[in-house]
Amino acid sequence: MTDPTNFVDWTELKGKEARGVSKGVDLGEVHELGKNYIVTQRGRVEKDKFFIPKYRAQRYDGHTLWFNVTEGDLEKFKRETPPTYEEYAVYRVEGVPSDIETRLRISEA
Repeated sequence: MTDPTNFVDWTELKGKEARGVSKGVDLGEVHELGKNYIVTQRGRVEKDKFFIPKYRAQRYDGHTLWFNVTEGDLEKFKRETPPTYEEYAVYRVEGVPSDIETRLRISEA
C-alpha cells in the first residue's frame, strides 16, 4: 500500500519555486493549475509564462517543484494561452503515475 503522506496535492504547490532537473533551468513560480498542466511564471517586469505538462513533473522536495525540462524545452512550453488536452497528452508515457493529474510524490532527492 502507498503511504499517502508521501504525496502532495497540486493545489498546495501554487506559489512554489519551479525548476528543471537540468542544472540552471529556472521556470519561475507556480502561478496557475490546469487539469493537465502547470502554469509557471518567471520574471518581474517582462514575464514569461510556461504551460508545463503535469506528466513532466518529477518530484516536489518541500520547497521546489522539479520538472523533467531542459533549457531546450522552454520554447515549446512558453505561450500565452492554455494548451489543448491533445497537445499535452503526447507527454504521457509509460511509467507516469496514473494519478499524476491530482497529486505528486514528495521526495528529497
